[in-house]
Amino acid sequence: MGFLSGLMGGDVGKKQIGAYKTNQGLIDTFRTQGNEIIDTGEQQSAGALDSAIGAYQPWVDAGTGALGTYQDAIGLNGSEGNARATGAFQTGPGYQFAMDQGTQAALRGASAGGMLNSGNTLTALTEFGQGLADQEYGSWLDRLNNLSGQGMQGAGGQAQGYGAKADLYQTGTGNRLGLESEVLGGTMDINNNIAKIQDQQSANKSGFFGKLLGGAVSMGTKALTGGLF
Repeated sequence: MGFLSGLMGGDVGKKQIGAYKTNQGLIDTFRTQGNEIIDTGEQQSAGALDSAIGAYQPWVDAGTGALGTYQDAIGLNGSEGNARATGAFQTGPGYQFAMDQGTQAALRGASAGGMLNSGNTLTALTEFGQGLADQEYGSWLDRLNNLSGQGMQGAGGQAQGYGAKADLYQTGTGNRLGLESEVLGGTMDINNNIAKIQDQQSANKSGFFGKLLGGAVSMGTKALTGGLF
């Protein structure tokens, strides 16, 4: 069979076809390994970006809380919001400490002057409390506003991180398309070359059988005509 195949030209390009099939296996391996490399790089980069985004979260949370209290304080959430803001301000450690210290100082002064239970002392304490509230409330609002601004900056940092993730996925998609394009091109080249070799083999076989048939016809004709033709 091998000898006959050789006579018919069927062995032409046989080694080339074997090499092409080996190359196809290499291309398939390249596709698998390439996708694994892209996936690994994408996952590691996305994990790093997620860590960076998460690092901003405490500032975002604090800023969101401060913004809500600030909106309560300036009346955006009605009387209930104003009551929440007033309660938060009055129970704040800074205000409470200043109030306690000022009240104790006033009471000591009144006690030393024998006026502890006088109306003037009560008036003085009331005026002190009101003055302290007026003085501290504005500063407290400024601190809330500053903290909400830090939260906004944190949210901006997170937005940049999400944008970087979007770019990462877009780049990964481009890399995959590029890889598949290379694989497709290589596979098409292999298929075209194998088809050319197979066409040549078919042509060789047709030529062989044509010559064989032609020779048989010629021999038959000579036999019939006594060798005249």
